[in-house]
Amino acid sequence: MPTIEEALYIKLEAIDPTIAGALHNMLCDIPFTHLVNTLQLTKPEVLIIGCTTYSEEITERIIEAKRHKYGAVYVCASQYTDTNKHEALVAGARDFFSYPLSKLILQRALQDYLTNRPVDTSKTSRPKVIALMGARGGSGTTSVTVNLAACFAKDGTRVGLLDFSRPYGDVATFLNTPSKRDRRHAARDIGLMNASFMKSAMYHHSSGILALVAPEVTMGTGSVVPETVSAMLLAAADAFEIIVIDMGSRVDAALYRVMEMADASLLVAMPTKPCMGSAKRFVQTITSGGFENFCKLSLVLTGCVSGNTLSKFEIEKTIGVNCIICLPEDQKGTFIAINDGTPYCHLYPESPLTSSLKELAAHLEQHECPNEKSKV
Repeated sequence: MPTIEEALYIKLEAIDPTIAGALHNMLCDIPFTHLVNTLQLTKPEVLIIGCTTYSEEITERIIEAKRHKYGAVYVCASQYTDTNKHEALVAGARDFFSYPLSKLILQRALQDYLTNRPVDTSKTSRPKVIALMGARGGSGTTSVTVNLAACFAKDGTRVGLLDFSRPYGDVATFLNTPSKRDRRHAARDIGLMNASFMKSAMYHHSSGILALVAPEVTMGTGSVVPETVSAMLLAAADAFEIIVIDMGSRVDAALYRVMEMADASLLVAMPTKPCMGSAKRFVQTITSGGFENFCKLSLVLTGCVSGNTLSKFEIEKTIGVNCIICLPEDQKGTFIAINDGTPYCHLYPESPLTSSLKELAAHLEQHECPNEKSKV
């Protein structure tokens, strides 16, 4: 019998509540399986798809899952034909089950895979998630977010940029994206959300970034709420190596959810007394709301100029959060980049600000929260 260290990390996708509940209960009863939940971005090794009636969409989902390096895909359907079963197996499914399904059959199938799998699940990869939030509007949060994503994407890294800023997001403006697709399209069916849905709603920027932009209408489908945030991040985890999120400057339940799931959270502020006051209140607010894992929270100062009367030490003492970088001011270049819809680091690749942004990106790629509990 496999030890606990050999647990299979499994993602379950099933729309029918009866099938979803039955499969969920079976998997919870199997000692070596671990269902990835809404607060975990650990890359699942196995995908189990449950459905009432088999469809072409299931075949496409199997192909996509194999392309994103799932070790095995299992399908469980209550209505299907022999042709459907053949299509699923040809697409890459490891096995096809009829519903109702006994726990013993499912356990034997998963145990067979566990015994013969060619990979070490202790080394399963997960994306790095970086959330940025502003102490107040106009502090440069979106500018830093967009340019960080551009720095990450420069070497070919798969980067997803998510605009969760409320009530309106500006990532679309900063990247000069058309408004044909936005967050509402990705969230049109939370139960079906996966990497394909996410990517189909994202804008493919010339920098290599895939951006999920905010809708012009902020109510209804696509609203930034904890359930939508979790579903989108889990779907994005199948498609990207790094996920960068613009959270804007509001403190609400969605912000707490993102901060729980993120590897690093950056509070963006300017070195002025009004902004320092806002940053201090921001930190006090999230602390009173229950978020105390400050090894994840760092301060990024924007618009820094030599001779500023506020020292880095004074700023850190006032806010109560360590500052990891001071980004130099280039107001003219920043305005040109924003109005042009091009990342600043692309327009001015040799500038001091771009060098600092690259330094920040390099730091975040290596960053690990020293006191963070393992996400298992």
